[in-house]
Amino acid sequence: MNVKPIRSFDDLTETKQRLATLVRQNTDGHNDDVIEVLSALIERFERTATGIDSPGPVSAIKYRMFELGWSPRHLEPFIGSRARVSEVLSGKRSLSIDMIRSLHEGLGIPYALLIEKKPFKIDDKSGTRSNAIARLNSLGFAVDDKNVASFLQLSTNPSVPALLRKSRSQRAASKTDQTALMLWQAAVLKRAEALSSPSNFQRHILDAAFLRNVAKLSIRPKGPVLSIAMLAKHGIRTVVLPPLPGTFLDGAVMLDLDGAPVVALTLRYDRLDSFWFTLLHELAHLCLHFDELTESNCSFFDDMDIQSEDIREREADDLAKKSLIPESIFQLVQWNEMSSADDIIAVSSRARAHVSIAAGRWQRENQNYRKFSRLIERETLRPMLM
Repeated sequence: MNVKPIRSFDDLTETKQRLATLVRQNTDGHNDDVIEVLSALIERFERTATGIDSPGPVSAIKYRMFELGWSPRHLEPFIGSRARVSEVLSGKRSLSIDMIRSLHEGLGIPYALLIEKKPFKIDDKSGTRSNAIARLNSLGFAVDDKNVASFLQLSTNPSVPALLRKSRSQRAASKTDQTALMLWQAAVLKRAEALSSPSNFQRHILDAAFLRNVAKLSIRPKGPVLSIAMLAKHGIRTVVLPPLPGTFLDGAVMLDLDGAPVVALTLRYDRLDSFWFTLLHELAHLCLHFDELTESNCSFFDDMDIQSEDIREREADDLAKKSLIPESIFQLVQWNEMSSADDIIAVSSRARAHVSIAAGRWQRENQNYRKFSRLIERETLRPMLM
């Protein structure tokens, strides 16, 4: 990378010409690093020597459109619908995190040009953020309004501007507060930093047999503790952190800044069946969708009360169910409203799974949460894991 400081207006003009050439040639992203550096040099010189602000996001997008000979419809794959593109170009709508990432990766526009030069601010009309921060502090985190931005930086890659690295694949209620969700994710990764694993994570261990072996621990005394220890032995850290106000989560799976997997559980419902299904669901995401986690920098957030139409969620649900209780076992008993306690016990025994798991699955599939409720172990997880 041949880059020199900008010391004069002639240097500024030369650097801008070079930047424009690199942007045009950056079809495969190989110029990303030098584009970032040149953009920063230009911005610094103009700010200190001339007081001129660097172009805003809309100007940067329109300039790139001019270079490519594009019309607004060409931006739809990167921004969204025609109406949304129009709102962005007219300045009526700010760029979202996902839009910024998409425009940078797809069109080579530097992050520095796409991020508006505004102080970090989160709308908190409902008081959700304040409540979430108060809850984090009660859990031992030192967070206040002044350091929210730096705290959130924990969930991003330091080499990429804050909040741009992690996309969120959400099986979550529409009322979920996104700020509280990001705070929870940052807190999970902060806790994960303090956890050590006996060995590095090896992708090849993740298969149906591994998940089945984890599930079989459910019949052991303190099975949840043993499962977390087993995962740690294979380089998968598990963080137990209660949900924050404004979030409605049972669990999540994400990667830390080094690309190591982190499973997070909220224990929102202190039920043994909920724990095991959520744990196996997140492990199923790792097993089935690890490439997406790494290549797309996404994280999965799961509210198990929601029946998601996302194919990835259905795949993770199916693998979790099969891991806990293989399908062949259901053929041996009656599995409907006429099922008896003996049927539930027989299923769990043959599956080598805790009876709570079979009872909980029956309740969900039959939408009857009264029957077999006495077979479900409750209020033992939080004392055990928190």
